[in-house]
Amino acid sequence: MAEKHFSLSALALVALVVTANGQAADAEAYREFYPHVAIDPARGVAGGADAEFGATLQYWQDEQALEQNKGFIGQVDQEWKLNWKFMDLDRSDDMHPGYLALEKAEKLFKFWVKREPEFRACLGEGKTDLTGLAAGYPKYDPKLKKIMTVESRVEHCAQTALWENFRQGTPENNLISLYFKSLSATAPIKVDTNSPEIMASYKRGEKLFYTKVGQYNFSCASCHTSSGLLGQRFRGQVPTSPFADAAHFPTYRMNLGDIESLQQRFMRCNLQARTKGLPPGNPDYTDLEVFYTVLSNGYPVSVPSAR
Repeated sequence: MAEKHFSLSALALVALVVTANGQAADAEAYREFYPHVAIDPARGVAGGADAEFGATLQYWQDEQALEQNKGFIGQVDQEWKLNWKFMDLDRSDDMHPGYLALEKAEKLFKFWVKREPEFRACLGEGKTDLTGLAAGYPKYDPKLKKIMTVESRVEHCAQTALWENFRQGTPENNLISLYFKSLSATAPIKVDTNSPEIMASYKRGEKLFYTKVGQYNFSCASCHTSSGLLGQRFRGQVPTSPFADAAHFPTYRMNLGDIESLQQRFMRCNLQARTKGLPPGNPDYTDLEVFYTVLSNGYPVSVPSAR
C-alpha cells in the first residue's frame, strides 16, 4: 500500500518517488475523503443541502428567525442550531472585547495612514473610502494575478506603501484587517462566483473540506456535516454548520484573549485534529477561505465579533 500522507501541505495529488534504479517516477499520493454533499455555490449561505448540514438555516438566517428561536440560547442541545449568530454585531447590544480590539485597531490604522496616506489608497485599490469593500473579499486581483483575502491585501499594502512586514497572522495584520472588515459591517458578503479564478479556488477549497488528514483521519466535513459530528459534543464543543462562518472573522477569541483570523482558525483546527498546521497565507488555506466565504455569500459581515 502506498504511504499515507496526512499533512495538508502535501495536497498535490502527484508525488515524486524514486524507483529502484534511481529514476524519478510519478505516483499518486494516498488520500481518503469524507462523503461529499451537494452544495450550490451560486446560492451562497442558502446553497447547502440543508438537511446534510443540520437544517439549521431556518433558525438563524435573519433577525426574525433569531428572535423567534432565542429560547435556544443557553440550552446546549439546542443552542448550536443558532450557529452562534446571536453573538454577532448586528444581533446584540452587548459590549464585548471585540469592540475594545476594534478601538485599538482604528488607532493603529490611523497612525499608519497619517504616516503614509498611500496605505489607505492601496487597501482601497485606488479608493480612499473603504466602506463596504471588504464584503467583496476574497477576490481575484488581475494586476497581482492572485487571489487576495483581506489579510493578504493588508500584508501587500504594508509592504508596498509602508515598507513594513505585517505578515498574515501577526497582531498588526489582524488588527488592521479587523478595522478594514468592520467598515463593511452589516453589508452582505458578495464573493464573485462569476470569476473563473475564484471558482477554481472554491473547488480546490471544497476538496480540502472533504480531505481526511491527521492522526484522527478527520476532514472539516467530519465535524460540520450531519453524517459527522454536527450538533454533537466533541472535546467540550458542539460543531456547527460551516455556512456564514466566515462572516464574523477576524474575531476576538475568548479562550485566546486575542484576535484570530479565519486562516489561524483553520491552523488551530488542523492542530486539534493532530495534523500539521499551515502558516496563514498558505495557498491551501486561501482556497479553504474562498470556499468558506462563498458559503457565507448573502449573509451580513458581522465584525467586530467575539467567540
